[in-house]
Amino acid sequence: MDRLNYWIEFINSRDIKAMAEVGVWRGHFAEAILQNCPKVEKYYLIDPWKTLGDWNKPLNDDDMEDALAETQRRIEPFKERCHILRGRTTEVANELPELDFSYIDGDHTLRGISVDLIQIWPKIRDNGWVGGDDFTSSIWQHSSSYEPSLVFPFAVHFAEGVQCPITAPGSNQFYIVKSGAGFRFDQDGDYGETELLSQFSPSRLFGLSTGLRRRILGLGRR
Repeated sequence: MDRLNYWIEFINSRDIKAMAEVGVWRGHFAEAILQNCPKVEKYYLIDPWKTLGDWNKPLNDDDMEDALAETQRRIEPFKERCHILRGRTTEVANELPELDFSYIDGDHTLRGISVDLIQIWPKIRDNGWVGGDDFTSSIWQHSSSYEPSLVFPFAVHFAEGVQCPITAPGSNQFYIVKSGAGFRFDQDGDYGETELLSQFSPSRLFGLSTGLRRRILGLGRR
């Protein structure tokens, strides 16, 4: 499944008019949606576009000013529909109106996905949607030098907590419907159990960096 084509069809088929993207980086996703989803009238782009001292992920080494400039070039033809909110979700979420849909592709550590979902959820209208990327079955999306990715299973637990259905359509994507219809987890593929113990097995820990292994085992400084 092509990620962009999937979300273009998703947005168009649901007549989404107001949406936000959390984690914009260089604007590729925003450009594709704005080009192909003419019914979207308001598109909010949320990203701090700065190197963060407490974010241990690969893109933190990118040239953030250059990434922002590229984003601005990409959305220039659609600027009357765009609203750039530069900052962390906790800093700018209060500036959002009611949304039909939000796509979360920002910090996919446990801290990041927790904060983003909790901050964005109240902004979604009834029967609206929250979707996102990096819904990987393994928490070791990147090398062991980086913080684990926990979009899965946290998004599943979040959906259960708000008693709404969550779907994993493939290609590491997910969406939750704000319907109050009760919790269920529909998936294309086998994500297995949401418990994490097996991913912290001794054989898996052997391949991790010494510092991360010590933190997981509780041997680091407190």
